[in-house]
Amino acid sequence: MKRFSFSLLFLFVFTLSVTSENRYEFSIDLTKCSNDKLQVELVCPEINLEEAVYRLPKIVPGTYEILNFGRFISNFKAFDSIGKELQVEQLDVNSWKIVQAKKMTKLSYDVEDSWDTEIKEPYVFEPAGSNFEEGKNFVLNAHCLYGYFEGMKHLPYQLNITRPQNFFGACGLTDVITKENMDTYKVDDYMQLQDAPMMYNVPDTTVLTIGNTKILVSLYTQNKITSSKFLAEYITEILFAQQEYLGGSLPIKKYAYLIYLTPNGGISGTSGALEHSYSSMYFLPEMDQKYLAQTLRDVSAHEFFHIVTPLNIHSEQIGDFNYNDPKMSKHLWLYEGTTEYAAGLVQIKYGKMSLPDYLNVIETKIAGSKNYNDSVPFTVMSEGCLKKYKDQYSNVYQKGALIGLCLDIQLRYLSKGKYGLQELMFDLSKTYGKNKSFKDEELFDQIVKLTYPEIGIFFQNFVEGNKPLPVNDMLQLVGVGYGASDANKHISIGGISIGVNTATNRLILLNTPSMDDFGKAMGYRENDELIKFNGKTITLQNAQEVIGGYSKTAKEGDDLVVVVRRKKSETAKAKKVKLKSKLFPVLSPPSKSLILLPNATDEQLKLRADWIGKH
Repeated sequence: MKRFSFSLLFLFVFTLSVTSENRYEFSIDLTKCSNDKLQVELVCPEINLEEAVYRLPKIVPGTYEILNFGRFISNFKAFDSIGKELQVEQLDVNSWKIVQAKKMTKLSYDVEDSWDTEIKEPYVFEPAGSNFEEGKNFVLNAHCLYGYFEGMKHLPYQLNITRPQNFFGACGLTDVITKENMDTYKVDDYMQLQDAPMMYNVPDTTVLTIGNTKILVSLYTQNKITSSKFLAEYITEILFAQQEYLGGSLPIKKYAYLIYLTPNGGISGTSGALEHSYSSMYFLPEMDQKYLAQTLRDVSAHEFFHIVTPLNIHSEQIGDFNYNDPKMSKHLWLYEGTTEYAAGLVQIKYGKMSLPDYLNVIETKIAGSKNYNDSVPFTVMSEGCLKKYKDQYSNVYQKGALIGLCLDIQLRYLSKGKYGLQELMFDLSKTYGKNKSFKDEELFDQIVKLTYPEIGIFFQNFVEGNKPLPVNDMLQLVGVGYGASDANKHISIGGISIGVNTATNRLILLNTPSMDDFGKAMGYRENDELIKFNGKTITLQNAQEVIGGYSKTAKEGDDLVVVVRRKKSETAKAKKVKLKSKLFPVLSPPSKSLILLPNATDEQLKLRADWIGKH
């Protein structure tokens, strides 16, 4: 994901030009937000060059998308020690060249938030962006606000943030000094700064203690639909399970959950979270808190495991990320795939998920992976995920997780149950760790040294090569296989999918060409906007409760009335249309699903217990 290099001559010259005391000192004032903009001021480090280039990132870790954060910068100015403005030339969307850089002592510029912007696409996924709601909430991702001078991102940084008197700043950093209404943060370099999102608002926080780790849960919800205390209690059990999975202790002193609940959806049209080494930022819809808590637990089970990879296991591209000329690592199977796999494994292994539910998770991954091009080796896709294989990236959560599953079961089989992916990740963390990167081309050899020659063949065939993953063979080793189900009739509400219209923040109907006979009887059309469902107004927040609740109790003969807003053409005005029908059974085709094999051998049963515990 990252790479940084420059000539030895340049390094020598630049080493002479800075001192160990040199640092960036940024200041922002949250009480002076105007028109969704904040002013950023920088007291510059010493620069002994005639010209210097200041940059904001083109891309940041975890997003795998070119977002050009310099788009949100305006009124960029540089000054000397007596306040005289220096000549500035904007080189590209993310870069500014300052002439007479030796005289420069200060920079200032305005930043527009990305959550509420008229700047054209690509829209920034909200957990990676910035939100400036005067007097209400500020989400501060460092890459949206602060930059670095070319060749100088390894200098220390200091942030001075002036906040409203009753606001609290939540983040994963520990080196912070609070005096009156100013918070001062200090970090070692730009990578550490960029890795620490912050959220400021009137505090609703809860602190948990898991072993020797403090877990901060900070919540912002406009309509007060839940509390940080409720959410913290709900995720406590999964945190204890993850602690056990990681050997009895967590490898960090502090972790922060920053959770923003939205009543209206966001400009990107999606919701979710972005991981960091010591925190994760969540953007989720306001919904009934029981559904919200389950969603948070499912997402956080994945995001929290990033404290293992890439925090303690990462390549050189990630260890020294190049924010403006990124080179992607070929090991997305490790960073996202094994993390997604571990998020499910920890729940089944420590009693937080039922066995049928876990088999359904595996089935979903198998089905999902079939939507991608399996002829492209996973390492090749990883390296090309920004451009050539951008449309294949999401397979990291499908096939990537299945790579983790196959690797785990094969390791258990070769070690007679004693050693699996869980132990391998622990050993890789000891081999490398936070401050030591591996070379991309050497990781597979290192894993083979720690395990077995057969694992090298596995990587050669199924990760570096394009042979289909042996998922069925691996599951057979633990007594799991496919059982056929007959065609059957069931009650359906149409067999359609639901998405979001980002322009209106309304739910829309999708995949109507594949809807079932009841959907055809209702008369659904692609991109119909859902207005009411059996008399209840549908929103992003209550859709799961209203539609899911109806589906659970629906029976043959019941009336279903759905009101949609529909356009007859692109230029026509949308009009409300009432769709209705009585429920009737629809025929499901024969299918196969994963089951526990009834004739499993003692060897298979033992290996299954070593894999996921006894059930």
